[in-house]
Amino acid sequence: MENIIHHYYNLLSEEMKTRYGGFLFYANDEKYFLTEVKQKPEELLRIYNILLRNGIGNYIIVNNKEGSQITKHDNVNYILYRVRCEDDGLITRRELFNIKEKSNNTWSKTWGDRIDYYEIQINEIGQDKGVILKSINYYIGLAENAIAIATKYEKELSEEDYSLQHYRMNVPIYRGEYYNPNNILIDINVRDIAEYVKSSFFNTSKNMEDYLDYVLSFNLDNKKANLLFARLLYPTHYFDLFDEVIFNEKEEDELIPIIRESIKYEEFLGNLYLQLSQKYQMTYISWIKKRARAPH
Repeated sequence: MENIIHHYYNLLSEEMKTRYGGFLFYANDEKYFLTEVKQKPEELLRIYNILLRNGIGNYIIVNNKEGSQITKHDNVNYILYRVRCEDDGLITRRELFNIKEKSNNTWSKTWGDRIDYYEIQINEIGQDKGVILKSINYYIGLAENAIAIATKYEKELSEEDYSLQHYRMNVPIYRGEYYNPNNILIDINVRDIAEYVKSSFFNTSKNMEDYLDYVLSFNLDNKKANLLFARLLYPTHYFDLFDEVIFNEKEEDELIPIIRESIKYEEFLGNLYLQLSQKYQMTYISWIKKRARAPH
């Protein structure tokens, strides 16, 4: 990374550390962030300009020495930002943005393609991946339930149902990750709620009532309540780690804590389903209703 920074930007990096999916460092008493561009460059630049138009300039693009915002190195796109926020500070509720933008993004097709790919991967996984082989079909089943719900309600979406959301809402939520344009997309505006709940549930020790109260505090409609529930059903937390095990050689034992919490998470989903059903017309899922128990 030091070579890219020096060659393309004429900067000498200091105190480099890995953060937010990229590299945070100092140069000339300024804080910078270099990261790979995994989405289409034009989509990222659109997000960046939307943030600027709304007065959010916590990440400012630094052009390379050729005057380009995107740097291609070994067929990989990179972008460099000057960071203008306390990146390691925790985000507060009043700092959360609500920026509506038009889109037609949906989840069911993306999820379905991902499941098809995983089913191919299962056949190629060696017997040494026992944790995955014993658990993957359960999580594929959850995903198929989520796809069925999303397919039904995506048809009712309008332009008003979209806003800037995040690919992931990792708890605790740092300003550096929340304002990072590479972690932002235009999507159905219940995505952040669901991703926050899933990350918090599997990484903190809050009571079930806290999650129920949080989700129920939002003013939804039938469509959004069902799409939110679909997103909560969809096991992002498991699949993200699955990818790390398969492609980045992470130890599969890191999946075990998530698997151990599956019954507790089903209880949360069951209780949430019952409470949402009192306010909205929820898609009937018999096995979810049976998982509901009195919160501890």
